[in-house]
Amino acid sequence: MRAVVVETPGGLDRLQLKDVPEPLPGPGEVVIEVYFAACNWSDIQRREGVYPTPVTYPTVLGLELSGRVVRVGPTVRGLKQGDRVAAITGPYMGGGFAEYCLVGAGYVIKLPDDVPLMLGSAFPVATLTSYHLLYSAHRIRKRENILIHAIGGAVGLMLTQLARNAGARVMGTVGSTGKGARALAYGAERIVVRDHEDFVTAALDFTGGKGIDLVIDSLGGEVLERSFDALRTYGHVINIGEAAGYPKFAIRPKLYERSTSLAGFELHHAEPGSTRWRRGVRHVLEAMSAGCLEVP
Repeated sequence: MRAVVVETPGGLDRLQLKDVPEPLPGPGEVVIEVYFAACNWSDIQRREGVYPTPVTYPTVLGLELSGRVVRVGPTVRGLKQGDRVAAITGPYMGGGFAEYCLVGAGYVIKLPDDVPLMLGSAFPVATLTSYHLLYSAHRIRKRENILIHAIGGAVGLMLTQLARNAGARVMGTVGSTGKGARALAYGAERIVVRDHEDFVTAALDFTGGKGIDLVIDSLGGEVLERSFDALRTYGHVINIGEAAGYPKFAIRPKLYERSTSLAGFELHHAEPGSTRWRRGVRHVLEAMSAGCLEVP
């Protein structure tokens, strides 16, 4: 079969179309004929050689995909040949940029008839990350004030919609003018361009001086440090990345300023295939079918 292979990390010229062996499923695995595959930030990092976790090269990129099941391994239940599915490659960390992809059955999502295959390749990572940030790593409540950094990105836009659907108030930050337009259309009430305005001051104004209940930060660096200044007493920060650099501040003193808390987040800890995971899949698929969740 053909696959997009990265032999050694670097620029776009490192993407090579090659013939590789077709995968065969073992216990708990399925092989999917790939119709569509999405490009995630993690795919770019792995291609460039800057992914936080060590990558073994050569590698096939492609974290999420959609298509049809063509082979089912032993012990797999609930999936059969011909099923229309979306999938995250999970611990395999890639493989979607190929004609066929091996996936753990727990990471496979059967698609309703009203969800096109092309859309199926674009929603799993962003929507399920957003759902579990709000419902597993946190317990979202009505009228909570949530600050989302990089709100104009895929996860930011999904978080905005899911949080608004739950009755929360949302504000966000962006790096440049115009990036927050879609978030506003999805229900965000306030957008801050970080280079033009102090987001801490804006957050306190947004909450009438009380402070933010939950900050979701994918930037790290100085943005993560200053996010604690925007929190209410007992407020909570969840960090999901360091796009703006690795944070270099003393975290413990910050936590004690207002008895706040900091957590990390990894989607795979939602235990794909578990009851919790299936609950998230059902939530986002129902929201998409009802028109309450749009995939940008």
